[in-house]
Amino acid sequence: MCNNHIAKGDIDGIVLYNSEGDDLYSGILMVKEAGGIVIDFEGNPFSGMKEEPYLIACHPDNKEMLRIVREGLQ
Repeated sequence: MCNNHIAKGDIDGIVLYNSEGDDLYSGILMVKEAGGIVIDFEGNPFSGMKEEPYLIACHPDNKEMLRIVREGLQ
């Protein structure tokens, strides 16, 4: 994940769809530590992996990422 770019707002965000790898958890931590947010596709803050790891990592002010993802899923 491009943690500093997300936190600074240089990129809109990253959508992780059914993605789980060895570096996923460290990437999540780095995004959060850099000031970004990590939410699930329902808009809930990341609090631990669920059955399917669907996540959005973005700048805290980027409200459009969740809307775009949810529209795409319909």
